[in-house]
Amino acid sequence: MNKKEILEVWIDKYTNRLVRLAYTYVKDWLKAEDQVQEAFIKAFHSMDQLKNSNEPFPWLARIVINECNNSFRKSWKEVISNFLPDKIQESSEESYFRTVQEEEVHNAVYDLPKHYSLPITLFYFDELSIQEISEILNLNVGTVKSRLSRGRQLLSKKMKEDGYGGKRIKSSKNAL
Repeated sequence: MNKKEILEVWIDKYTNRLVRLAYTYVKDWLKAEDQVQEAFIKAFHSMDQLKNSNEPFPWLARIVINECNNSFRKSWKEVISNFLPDKIQESSEESYFRTVQEEEVHNAVYDLPKHYSLPITLFYFDELSIQEISEILNLNVGTVKSRLSRGRQLLSKKMKEDGYGGKRIKSSKNAL
């Protein structure tokens, strides 16, 4: 495959995950999409630097994080947080309540401090290993574990306070 075809595969496969990641930084869905688009442009031009072409997500995630950090340096304006975009809602009442509950969990995660919301997003929503998260965020494995643990504690406390059901957040990936 040529570089353009590889990029098209990456865009199809990773855009949603990378936008969620960028959202944890910028707290705005449109800005998150812009950051991911910029990251794909940089990835296209730097594709030859990718060492493990079998799994480019950690490399792409690092580029997205760098783009988000650069955007903060360029503009120190206050970022107004928008909640999750409108989702297509199924007709059944059960599906509606499930969707509302998922949005509440996502919002609660995004409201956590960035150093907790990023590892939780990568671990639970993107299903990355602790080792992969440590590489993406340039942190020790122990630091990632601590941030996941403290983030879960804060999330559980916040959800109880805000009346999200008060269920304890477990450490398994299926808990969220």
